[in-house]
Amino acid sequence: MFLLQEFSGNSNFLRSLLVFVPVIAIFWFLVISPQRKEEKNKKEMIKNLKKGDKVLTIGGIFGVVKKLGDTDVILELSPNNEAVFIKNSIDKVLSEKK
Repeated sequence: MFLLQEFSGNSNFLRSLLVFVPVIAIFWFLVISPQRKEEKNKKEMIKNLKKGDKVLTIGGIFGVVKKLGDTDVILELSPNNEAVFIKNSIDKVLSEKK
């Protein structure tokens, strides 16, 4: 009798595990994997920034890259108007210098 109860407990655990594993797999493929891809693409975009690129910041400010540092970038917002931004605040490269 005790063996049946013990087996029944293991059976419930296995059923729970069979439900839990696919949920984790679905979560991984729908949330974590695309987020990692997007993060990798952003790092590559920041790495490839160069002088003259037209960019958009995460704050919605458009500018042209004037100077690049290790962690920061100077953007020309308008003629005679420049601002310093952290490289990670660059959201998109709109067009590249030709």
